[in-house]
Amino acid sequence: MWTMTEHDQPRDAVQEFFQLFADAWKTNDGAALARFFVDDGALINPFGQRADGHSAIGAMYSEYFEGMLKGTSTTFKLESVRAVETTHAFADGEQTIAAASGEVVLVAHLAALLRRDGDSWHFVESRPYTFPAVPD
Repeated sequence: MWTMTEHDQPRDAVQEFFQLFADAWKTNDGAALARFFVDDGALINPFGQRADGHSAIGAMYSEYFEGMLKGTSTTFKLESVRAVETTHAFADGEQTIAAASGEVVLVAHLAALLRRDGDSWHFVESRPYTFPAVPD
């Protein structure tokens, strides 16, 4: 069994996890994306809607894949990955969602708590959000 020591940095494994998630996103299958979350995981999307658990997360993704996210793909640019205790990591970065034409649909900041389960990672909490404009 894998255990994280104070010297381990899970960045490469987390980057791979995000790539697998991006590959699954291309299918536009909400249930498939929900499987990247722990059973009682939570997602708060950039519009402030919350989904708790696989069923609700899958339904939320499916609803958006039927509308504004239909035919989209996504990429992630990790800014930082921080080990938390021995089985968790906090990932921080940017998520870009693009239409089939390549046009950017949404750029969101992503803060996520991940848990290591055997040889794979899963979202515990995922928070993609956008930053408001700086007031004058």
